[in-house]
Amino acid sequence: MADTRKAMADVGRERIFTFPFVLLMAANGLLRTGTQMLIALVPLYTLDQGASPAVAGLTTTFYMMAAVMLRPLSGSLVDNRGRYAVMVVGSVLYCAASGLYVLALPVWALLAARALQGVGFSLNGTAVMTLATDLIPERRMSEGIGYLGVEQTVAQLLGPWLALELRSACGYRWAFAVAFGCGLVNVLLRIPLRSAAVRVDARRVAAAPRRDVQDVDPAKRGAPPLWTRIVDRDAWRPASVMFLLMFGTAGINTFMAAYALGRGIGNSGLFFVASGLTLAVSRLTAGRIERRWGTVWVLAPGIALLVLGQVGVWWCPNLWVLMLAGALYGLGMGAAQPTLNALAVLVAGRERRGRANSTFFMAMDLSQAVGAVGLGAVAGVIGTGRVFLVAAALTATSLAVYLTFRARSRLA
Repeated sequence: MADTRKAMADVGRERIFTFPFVLLMAANGLLRTGTQMLIALVPLYTLDQGASPAVAGLTTTFYMMAAVMLRPLSGSLVDNRGRYAVMVVGSVLYCAASGLYVLALPVWALLAARALQGVGFSLNGTAVMTLATDLIPERRMSEGIGYLGVEQTVAQLLGPWLALELRSACGYRWAFAVAFGCGLVNVLLRIPLRSAAVRVDARRVAAAPRRDVQDVDPAKRGAPPLWTRIVDRDAWRPASVMFLLMFGTAGINTFMAAYALGRGIGNSGLFFVASGLTLAVSRLTAGRIERRWGTVWVLAPGIALLVLGQVGVWWCPNLWVLMLAGALYGLGMGAAQPTLNALAVLVAGRERRGRANSTFFMAMDLSQAVGAVGLGAVAGVIGTGRVFLVAAALTATSLAVYLTFRARSRLA
């Protein structure tokens, strides 16, 4: 017992909130706030310019497709070219694309700017998360990733509100200018991170095991399969769990508002307010629980809460139950996502963290893209409400997959 207390005390003394980590959080928080502002503004701006709803939807499609397609390359670049270079290039591309919105762009140029912004977002996001996992002590990885995710939750709550308020008060140009300002300050805050990034890159290269060099030596092992250049050979396991888990998010984002309206529940946006608040609380606390009790004691309850949240959306007789379902869903996602992300990073090792992060986030992106289409087809057959039960079953399956990997010691 004394040894256990000493080990816990040693872990507690390993600092997460170092100056580079705090600076990274601040910079990324600004970028995500600008992102959420543009997600709200760009489709509205396109419609106000006389474009069709289909073209307005393409502004999101171009952005997401560019980001998803670049995920595998971004992971390799981060591992081979270094965290700092990829992070700065991604931030500059993102900022430059944000500045273009201040101009009166035709629709084709607006779509091109969105694609460029998706490229920048993918490069920056992979590099930032990888550098963050280098800065976080390994024994507090899940806790540190949870803290880093709080900024995303705040941005999701603040960004759309700020964008729409500025649009109403000052017009599109000033709203776009504020989003560009967030991107510009984000770039400037990256500059002092160079020394920290150089240090972790040097430490990573020195720690790279020789067996990895042998694994990719064509003379000894043969050329590696194509899929191993896209997907990390170890991180795909926690990523596959996340892939199944994210089907619920796809279902909620696509069908929840219409389903609630059909059941006579107005103001269904309060679901996202409740889930956002509990998501932040869960991210702040789940890592500490995981550090004390172990991964399974965070992940299993987290997935169970996600299932309950989706079943609650299906059942919801009134707004209060819908908000409770949102709160449960936020608690579950705040526990599960950082834990699985930490597993993906740690199982891959320092030398492959860029590819591990790109594998994990590619699984999240693909799950939402495939889930929206797949669950839409299911809704046409069995009805919109039962889509949430199908998504809940897939989420429950993710727990079974995780426990299978764990039993076979594939997630050590």
